[in-house]
Amino acid sequence: MVKRILLTACTLLALLFVVYGYYFTHLTNQNSTNIKLLKNGDLILRCGKSTESYAVHLADNNAEFSHIGILIFENNIPYVIHAVPHKLQVIKKELLSEFSSTKNASKISIYRSPFQQRIIDNFCNEVKRFYNEKYEFDNEYNLLTDKKLYCTELIVKAYKNCGINLNVQTKEFNYLFGKHSVIFPSEFTKLPFKKINSNINI
Repeated sequence: MVKRILLTACTLLALLFVVYGYYFTHLTNQNSTNIKLLKNGDLILRCGKSTESYAVHLADNNAEFSHIGILIFENNIPYVIHAVPHKLQVIKKELLSEFSSTKNASKISIYRSPFQQRIIDNFCNEVKRFYNEKYEFDNEYNLLTDKKLYCTELIVKAYKNCGINLNVQTKEFNYLFGKHSVIFPSEFTKLPFKKINSNINI
């Protein structure tokens, strides 16, 4: 009986690794977007390669993307500001090439808002303010806290501070800190956001 249970457990574990490997090696779109077509404030979605990314993938009904950031140009150099767990535990800014590298992503897609340029500029300024003031990453995925943010929460609250209340839905996410109602990256693949293209040709 014990041997049968162990055999079943090993089989399920092996199957999980197969599915996990397929998810991160085959969900790759071959379309590309020239970096010159990108604009300040564009949303960058990626399919990550971490265990946290896989947990988001499963919780969000096998959605394509597990993480999202905001494109910010500085001296014509594209950066991505995003809220992600890392050793400093504050909002992170990194080069677009690093954010979208094969080390960090198996798939990338770009979405753009339909709002007036004035609103997008204000949105970008709010995003940069969150970064400059070193807002912390929200490990508890709690939408009620404003000084700690996770990736999608950063976008929603930056727009809210510009007078735009995005119509996004929450779903239950059961993770290390218990069950929470969170906003998943897939919400930003819906209207009013418009897909520019998939993957970036840097």
